[in-house]
Amino acid sequence: MRKTAAFLLCFMLLLVCPVAASAQGTPGGGIDATIYASVPDSHWITVEAEHAQVTLDGQGGAQLKAARLSEPRLLIRPENGYRVTRVTLNGTDVTDAVIGGYYTLAPVYEDKTLTVSTEAVQQETDDTHDISGTIVDESGNPVPGVTVDIGGHTGVTDEDGHFTVEDVPDGRHPVTIIGPDGEILGYTEIEIVDGQIGVTEGEDGSFTITSPTDAALDLEMTITSDGRIQIGKVTDVTPAVPGSDIPKTGRVGGAAAVCILLPAAVCVLAVRLARAKGKRRSA
Repeated sequence: MRKTAAFLLCFMLLLVCPVAASAQGTPGGGIDATIYASVPDSHWITVEAEHAQVTLDGQGGAQLKAARLSEPRLLIRPENGYRVTRVTLNGTDVTDAVIGGYYTLAPVYEDKTLTVSTEAVQQETDDTHDISGTIVDESGNPVPGVTVDIGGHTGVTDEDGHFTVEDVPDGRHPVTIIGPDGEILGYTEIEIVDGQIGVTEGEDGSFTITSPTDAALDLEMTITSDGRIQIGKVTDVTPAVPGSDIPKTGRVGGAAAVCILLPAAVCVLAVRLARAKGKRRSA
């Protein structure tokens, strides 16, 4: 039984590996044979993608080199204005395995071909949002000096991890956090749609943000250790009165910001009355 198993193992190695053999005669008339099996230490992943970029350990291109039997983790990022619709590996659909833009292969023992299909997405350029927020790591520490790219609109975090990105339209956008040396620190995708303020995470790891028209938004964003971006909270920080600095959740003089629920003229009157009342008290 052991001899049969050993024979089958040798036969399989001969089938899958390039083999070089040499032989020489012995004084007794027999032949000693040495068989060398050449096994590559790496394999190539050929990338076929239009309107998308695939990177491995920060390196992109049409061919990516992966160590043999490694489990390479690929980042698949669509260009601005596009979304990924299908991903195949050697012809097999693996789209559902792409989470938050990342796809991890099984141990690689041969060359692979990754094909990424995309489609253009509609951008509602009439409705735009100024998006601010704070970037922290998993320990809650602010991440300063990084670039926040939301669909091609960018901002840079200050020493407190705070950023502002202006004029982001409704629609689907890739979100990339880029370090000072150009390395990608975090990635996700968001879709901004009209509705009551809120955020939900999809099965594919992307986030849907519902927001009133032209609202200014504040996001709490965390970079995870595996390079993803988590959005924990979205707040509407649009001033209650156009042209003023009155936040919807704040107070002015003693007049609660619930005036946002009233017509604009009434709201302005309430604020003015509160200010006048405050002046009389201080006189």
